[in-house]
Amino acid sequence: MMIRELQIIDLDRVYEIEKEAFKNPYEKNMLQFLYDIGTGFLVAEEKKLIVGYIIFSLKEENQGNIISIAVDRKFRNQNVGSALIQMAIDVLKKFDVEKICLEAKSSKHEVINFYKKLGFKKKEILKNYYEDGSDGVSMYLKNRLIKKYPDEYKYDG
Repeated sequence: MMIRELQIIDLDRVYEIEKEAFKNPYEKNMLQFLYDIGTGFLVAEEKKLIVGYIIFSLKEENQGNIISIAVDRKFRNQNVGSALIQMAIDVLKKFDVEKICLEAKSSKHEVINFYKKLGFKKKEILKNYYEDGSDGVSMYLKNRLIKKYPDEYKYDG
């Protein structure tokens, strides 16, 4: 598996994964906007097929934010998501980020447990956070708690 920066020609495939992964996906023009403004946007590629992506940014000084992450259903539970998060963390560390935040639906226990396994801690419940009125949970990872993953993931960016 290779992790690299998104190229504009990858956008259609990323949008397919987005629609598969989320009940209320970002529109393709929003993904394009996030790419255009220079948000961190990495893809995981397996045999020239995009199998996952992560979008992240600097939220404020010394703080990063994971905006979205998704993996093709056929490639889940194969460390694709973990590798994408680790690569985003490595990029954010170059900007002296000390804390990384994210939000997830509070009802998505599998997703929350995935983040917990990576060292993220629950911060607070966000009432009516999502468009459908469901609650969210904010989570964070302090830089010193960041777990390291095998160097088998190659970043080509």
